[in-house]
Amino acid sequence: MFDRFGRPLTNPLDMKPTEPPASSAQSTDAWDRAAASSELDAPLRLKNDADVVAAVPYLLGFQPRESIVALVFRDKTLITTVRFPIELADVPAQLAHRIGAIVRQFPGSSWILAGYAADRERASRVVEQMTAVIGADDVLESVYVNAGRYWSLSCTVPGCCPPEGRPIDAEGSPVAARAVLAGMQVLDSRSQLDESIRPPRGWLGRAASQRMEDARAAVRELEMTEIEDLFVEMVQQGLADPRLVRPQEAAMLATIAYYPTARDQALRLLRRPDAHRHVELWRTVARMTPRGCQPPVLGMLGLAAWVSGEGALQVACIERAEKIAPHHPLIALLGQINAAAAPPVLWDQLRADLFDDDRVDDAAPSDD
Repeated sequence: MFDRFGRPLTNPLDMKPTEPPASSAQSTDAWDRAAASSELDAPLRLKNDADVVAAVPYLLGFQPRESIVALVFRDKTLITTVRFPIELADVPAQLAHRIGAIVRQFPGSSWILAGYAADRERASRVVEQMTAVIGADDVLESVYVNAGRYWSLSCTVPGCCPPEGRPIDAEGSPVAARAVLAGMQVLDSRSQLDESIRPPRGWLGRAASQRMEDARAAVRELEMTEIEDLFVEMVQQGLADPRLVRPQEAAMLATIAYYPTARDQALRLLRRPDAHRHVELWRTVARMTPRGCQPPVLGMLGLAAWVSGEGALQVACIERAEKIAPHHPLIALLGQINAAAAPPVLWDQLRADLFDDDRVDDAAPSDD
C-alpha cells in the first residue's frame, strides 16, 4: 500500500499516546474522541491500511458507520482518535472549525483518515474536505471502508490496489488480537454504547424513583462531613466490584453525587491506572438511576471515561445529560474537555492542582 506521494506504508506507527499540553479552545458541540489505550504495556503498531481498519473499532469502542475517523499522530505516536459523523460535512464551516481546533491543539501532527459509509463518493468528498483543512502534506493516508472491505484513497501506484478492495481480516489481525488481550472491546454500533447508560424504564423506573426519594430523606438527616465520608466509603466499596452494587446503594450514590464537595472527595480517588473501575461503577449506577436524576452520575461517568481514554462514552454521557440538565457544571466541564481534544494525561495535572498531593495518595484505592 502506498500513500499519496507513492511512499510505501511500511514504517510502523505506535498506537500509544504522547502527552500533549492542554488547549484553550472554546467549547463546541461534542464529537466522539478516544485516545489510544494508555495502559497498554506495549504499543499497538500500524504498518499498513489493514492495521488501521482493524484498530479503529477498538480505539472508538464501537464499529463506526456513516463516519469519518481521524487518527492523529505526533512523532509516529498516536495522540488521539476522533470520529466525525459524515453529515457534519454538509456544514463545511463547522467541519473546518472542528478540524482546525485539533490542528491548533496538535501542531505539526500527522493524520490518517478513514471513511465509513455506504456511498464511497460521499466519503471521498468528505475526506478531501478534511485534507484541505489539515494540509495534504500532513495526511499520511486515507482509506474507505464498507461492508467488510477497504480501499486506499491515497494510493497512486497503478495496479497496486484491487478495484474490489481488500477484505478486513478482523480475526487474523495481530492488531485486533493485541487490542483484545489489552481488554479493549468493540460494540456493534454507537447506539449500543448509548444503551449501556440508559436509565430504567416503566415499573423499574418508578421503583428507582422511590429509592431516590428514600435516599434523599436519609441524606437530609446527615451533616455534610458525614455525607462526604459516606460517599467516599461507598465509592471505595463500589470500586472493589461494581457488579455487586445494589439498587439502594446506587440510589444513595446518585443522591450524594449532587453535592459538589462530596463529588470532589470521590474525584480524589480517580487515577488513570484504575479509571476503568470508576467507569464500570458509575455506568452501573447510571443504569439504576431515573432519567431526571442522571446528570451528576453521567458527569462522574463522563470524567472517568475521559481519564480512561473512552472518549466515545464520554460523548454519550454529554449528549444524554445535555437533554436533561445542559447547564450542569460537570457536563459543561466535559464539553470543554471534549472540544479541546484534551488528552487523558491532563487529568494528572488537574488532579494535582485540585487536591493536596499527600491527601490524594492516602485516599486513592490500592491496585492490589
